[in-house]
Amino acid sequence: MNGNNITGSMDVKPQLINGRVMVPAKYVAEGLGAKVEWDIAQNAVVINSNGAQHTVGPSTSTIPAASTTPAASTAPALSNDEIAIKDQSGKVLYTLKINKVTTMSERNQYSDKKPAQVVNINYSYKNISNSEDVYIFDEYFKVFDKDGNVGYTYPNTINKYPQKIPSGATCTADMIFGLDSKSDTLKLSFYKNMFDNKDYQTFNMSIN
Repeated sequence: MNGNNITGSMDVKPQLINGRVMVPAKYVAEGLGAKVEWDIAQNAVVINSNGAQHTVGPSTSTIPAASTTPAASTAPALSNDEIAIKDQSGKVLYTLKINKVTTMSERNQYSDKKPAQVVNINYSYKNISNSEDVYIFDEYFKVFDKDGNVGYTYPNTINKYPQKIPSGATCTADMIFGLDSKSDTLKLSFYKNMFDNKDYQTFNMSIN
């Protein structure tokens, strides 16, 4: 592209949509030397290249007017295994809570993955004051078994799917991971920016 060869594999396959080939922005931008980040507050991809910043996200017509989003006057009270995600000024945007982790006996006969253990992680998030809808799903997490091996998403039956939620709303959802070592506990890392290698918070959870 533009005289540069882009190498490396993509984690998502290219798709042909309406006669156009769609590829991940992260793959193309980083292949051209740019830095890619995810801005969860804007629900948008931010690309930094040669001192210039470009934001790729939903149309501004989908963003609620500022007057419709009440600001949180006080920080919410947090329970165990719950964290508050704040903006640069310290204002709480949303909260995240890990409710429980349970072992699943179910296995997907069509999956090539053969985990020693499959776990269901039930979690809740609440949009406190974010003007954009909040949507937290498994790509924002990494799990590690007792031996430190990273887990992977596993295609089992999910009871509750994550949803985009406006300010004031709460969503409770499930995500399912496979572990290569059977464990009584796991470490769960949450990433505020899914394109960043720095985790925002780590939870140490018992597996029921």
